[in-house]
Amino acid sequence: MTQGASRRGFLAGLLAVPAAFVGARALGATGRIARSLRPRARGRSSTRCAICGAEDHAMLRCPRAPEVI
Repeated sequence: MTQGASRRGFLAGLLAVPAAFVGARALGATGRIARSLRPRARGRSSTRCAICGAEDHAMLRCPRAPEVI
């Protein structure tokens, strides 16, 4: 014997739709806040060392680079 949808289940589903929209809106706002707090990029990747981020040398001449044997 199968049962139809109950009133409680129907109301829970009906209230879940607006709650999902509110949750999506809140998550979108936190993404915008995070992007505004992130520091802006300085320079380009071709002007900075890929290992330490210094601007005075390239990756191949970095003092932090491991020596090649």
